[in-house]
Amino acid sequence: MSERMGEQFPLRPLMRAKQSEEGKKRSIQHLSLETIAERLSEQLRGAQEDLCRPIVQQVTRGKPVTSAALRGSLRASQSELEQRLAQFPDVEFDRVGNIVGLGVSMVPTSHRFQIGGKLLYTWCAFDTVLLPPSLRLDAQVQSTCPVTSQTITFVATYEGTVLDLFPAGSVMSLIVPANRGDCTRATFCQQSLLFQSEQAAATFLADHPETLILSVEGAASVGRLVAQSCLPDAA
Repeated sequence: MSERMGEQFPLRPLMRAKQSEEGKKRSIQHLSLETIAERLSEQLRGAQEDLCRPIVQQVTRGKPVTSAALRGSLRASQSELEQRLAQFPDVEFDRVGNIVGLGVSMVPTSHRFQIGGKLLYTWCAFDTVLLPPSLRLDAQVQSTCPVTSQTITFVATYEGTVLDLFPAGSVMSLIVPANRGDCTRATFCQQSLLFQSEQAAATFLADHPETLILSVEGAASVGRLVAQSCLPDAA
């Protein structure tokens, strides 16, 4: 991979600052992949890892997570478990109350994610490159460009690399949340998408000036760094 950590790139990653109250545009800011990973890690690190990790691991196996299993692993009462889950309003449940989604999901989204022989889905594009190094498993990814409707496919490896990317010039959008409260499906996930090209992404960027546009390979490097920071035993 030609993009080296710590370098600054003229096109990717790119962040346009929001307009000031006076309406003056700030200059385009360039962030290194390391800086992006650092800022993301600050918001994600230590966010109830003992709760989230077993949920993600079980859903990745294609199995719903029961409250009984979670209570046992956490040694918590039902009331304590409910209080902790309340801090994650986006958690998905099936009809009988089992958890079926937290980042990785059994509920269909636009991001198909095949891992460990199981066809699953992710809430956002960045999850497709964050989860493989976190779980130490390669994944087949298929998504759709929201601008051109072009199908985008690649393999995200557990080493934080990308193989067989098609189309080759595909890019990923991403935001760096200002605080942990912004790491939600409605804010973070809805702005993390895959696009056929930088030209296609420019349409989205025009309406979302706070968004970064990364090469898919660059995004995978960020995913690896975040996984290493938040989960020392990853990658």
